Amino acid sequence: MASRAGTVALLVGKSVLRVVWISTMVLTPLFGFWLASSLAAYNNASQWLSLLVGLLLFPILPVGWDLFYVWRQKRKQWTSPAILTGIDRLVLRTLIINGLFLGGMMWKAKDESFRAIAVRGDWMFDGYNGPIASAVRSMLLDFADRFDKRTVVDNHYGKSDQAPTDIKPVEDTPAPAAGEQPTHPMGWPLPVAFDPIVTAMPDSEQATIESVGAYLAARIPDKKLLVKAIHDYVVNRLHYDYDALKLIEAGDYENTPAQTAEAVFAARTGVCEGYARLMVALGKAAGVEIAYVTGYIRDSRRRITISDDPWDTSSREALEGVGHAWNAVKLDGQWHLIDATWDDPTKGTNKTTYLFVPPKLMALNHFPEDANWQLLPSPISLGDFVRQPMLSPRIGELGLSLVAPTRSQITVDGTATIVFDNPHGAEVVAEAHRDGSSRDADGVRCNVAKGTRTTITCNLPEGEYEVEMFATAASNTRSGAYSLDYVGSILVNSH
Repeated sequence: MASRAGTVALLVGKSVLRVVWISTMVLTPLFGFWLASSLAAYNNASQWLSLLVGLLLFPILPVGWDLFYVWRQKRKQWTSPAILTGIDRLVLRTLIINGLFLGGMMWKAKDESFRAIAVRGDWMFDGYNGPIASAVRSMLLDFADRFDKRTVVDNHYGKSDQAPTDIKPVEDTPAPAAGEQPTHPMGWPLPVAFDPIVTAMPDSEQATIESVGAYLAARIPDKKLLVKAIHDYVVNRLHYDYDALKLIEAGDYENTPAQTAEAVFAARTGVCEGYARLMVALGKAAGVEIAYVTGYIRDSRRRITISDDPWDTSSREALEGVGHAWNAVKLDGQWHLIDATWDDPTKGTNKTTYLFVPPKLMALNHFPEDANWQLLPSPISLGDFVRQPMLSPRIGELGLSLVAPTRSQITVDGTATIVFDNPHGAEVVAEAHRDGSSRDADGVRCNVAKGTRTTITCNLPEGEYEVEMFATAASNTRSGAYSLDYVGSILVNSH
């Protein structure tokens, strides 16, 4: 009896292995086609080309190879017994061909391949939102996210300080009605004017980081206002070092100026690391707990990028896996987020958008290596981060809420439609430019239907576009796209 049970178990095991072996002949080419089609959707290429790739992966090349083998066998009249069955040969040939294809893709375009399936791996369900489509889409994207688990491959900016494990969710910020004060517990956004104590600080008190911190702490007892003063001091004292950024982009760290707090304080210039480390040092000198955070930032041009300056798109190059540094501050047992670099008044306009910015809004374009530094009750994944539309926290200040699309990249048949909830009547304009072109290039002005639900319509010739959106409060008298504030971008593939 035991012998018979063992025989049955052996037969079942062999049958399972056989099914698994044969199934690889189907699943491996399917993965190859999924990768090729996702790359096509991501780069606005023809899906007919990806279909051809899929057919070559199976059955054209494997079957053709095996038919050639059979033809040669008959022609040469080989009589030796075959080692493999016909189906085994076909499976093996399929795995070899697909292994070469996938290996080549990982060698030549690993980062773009993983990004393509993370961002556009569900392209075949565009326009379908039923329960079956949603379930399959979720399964595909969850699977894609397993491949897109990046780390900062260059640790030039160092590592984050230890993140908290007991996250206390920070309240969302309802947009204030006209004339009302923000209701966020930190008063976000705070007034943009520099603290007068900072601007009036005598040079004699600015000899060292310690003297600056002590000076501010002695005159500003309120911790929140003290942190604003530290923020104001950093963005007022430092100037962004674009020459250092170029050296970092080139990987020339040996000649990159030191970004320690002491070095940038003395030089009055730095990149994101210098800004963030000076924030930490001044906080320590003033008796405030400020942490150093590293991770990724992103722009609208299909990539995670090294660029520290959100206002200078010309400096954004495709350097995958290199990141950014910012800060978190602990006040009354609650952590809050700050990015002094992105509040630097590079265009002569003071900003406090990234001072105590609500975590949900910070997550629109900042992704820390340690998920706990998102300060969200349910941290988002890297896949979610790159798939979500590219928006600025400025939308929170204006009360705008994006309704559609819900993705950073969409494919349309000539007309792109973008919808915002706009209960406070913010002025919105939008322009579409060929993806990769400068703002100075000829663009397509999009139509904007105003109202509490604002609809943007862009009629686009065939090609790849970046639709940039700008807005300001209804009470603002400024006009023209670039006199308004940038609030977001959507990448559009128009067929």
